[in-house]
Amino acid sequence: MTDTTKELTTLSTGTSELESLLETPNQVKRPPCVILCHPHPQYGGNMFDGLINQISSYLLSNEIATLRFNQRGVGMSSGESGDGTNEMIDTEAVVNLISSNPKIDGSRLGIIGYSFGAWMALESSLRTNLIKSLVSIACPQNKFAQYGTVQITQPKLLILGDRDHDFTLGQFKFLANRMSEPKRTEVVTGADHFFREHRDLVGKLSCEFIKETL
Repeated sequence: MTDTTKELTTLSTGTSELESLLETPNQVKRPPCVILCHPHPQYGGNMFDGLINQISSYLLSNEIATLRFNQRGVGMSSGESGDGTNEMIDTEAVVNLISSNPKIDGSRLGIIGYSFGAWMALESSLRTNLIKSLVSIACPQNKFAQYGTVQITQPKLLILGDRDHDFTLGQFKFLANRMSEPKRTEVVTGADHFFREHRDLVGKLSCEFIKETL
């Protein structure tokens, strides 16, 4: 098991007080850090989602810190969940806050989002140059489609299960092809939107990409 320091705290974004967990590997000073964005709050998504846990474990074992947080209205976070507009403001604020944390290397920030969180990751990467690498996992089709006409210049890994109920494989390949370079796509065979039997693979793919590009 990786020797880590866990810091459960509150991030003040100006409009919300967000419950967060920063985990840093003890074997390296000021490691790079990846922000982890959880699935939709209104469908039970929170920062301790099983896939988020798996990804965090892989990153920490590779000497990369992780920051996860509960969106507004989730867990101990203040406010109420909404349509994503305020959640995006909060996510962008979290990126800015962690970039200046002296415990991590703010020049080496990545972001990984799952489902609703993938939308947060893509939009945050469009809005700020603080993010250097990103992974989008099972982004909802109607949100993913927005990014074929804009320039997200960071290296990005786009992951989908071939049995995702929200997103046909043909649509995914078409829309992913429209997105700006550099990019990589991964289709997980036999996986639906929840990746229940495939979390280990998704964790490995995400971690390897972050290591390569961050």
